[in-house]
Amino acid sequence: MLFIHIDRIYLDEMAGLINRKDNRPTKTWCQKNNVKVYKDTTGEFVYRSEFELANDMPLILDLKLVHGKDWEQYYEEHLKGTLYKLLDFKSDKPNKNNGYIPKGEISKKLFGGS
Repeated sequence: MLFIHIDRIYLDEMAGLINRKDNRPTKTWCQKNNVKVYKDTTGEFVYRSEFELANDMPLILDLKLVHGKDWEQYYEEHLKGTLYKLLDFKSDKPNKNNGYIPKGEISKKLFGGS
């Protein structure tokens, strides 16, 4: 019989990752995010893959909204820390945005209008 090791994360460790002080608010977070909490002799835990998916869900939903069908590619690059590779640089010079044009003499002196 073959046993597969599935990585666990205990609620004490998880509390620090989601910025909670103890196990009670961590359990509440798990309930709200549909992450099942298991218990054994060493304490309460969740499976790491379920936690990571629930923790990344706001990012995934945002990537789906912004990038459509390409969201998976952006998510994979985000996890690797190489998201900059997907950016499209159109020119080397930054665009100068002149949104405000001063009209009065005092405003021209203050804001550098010509």
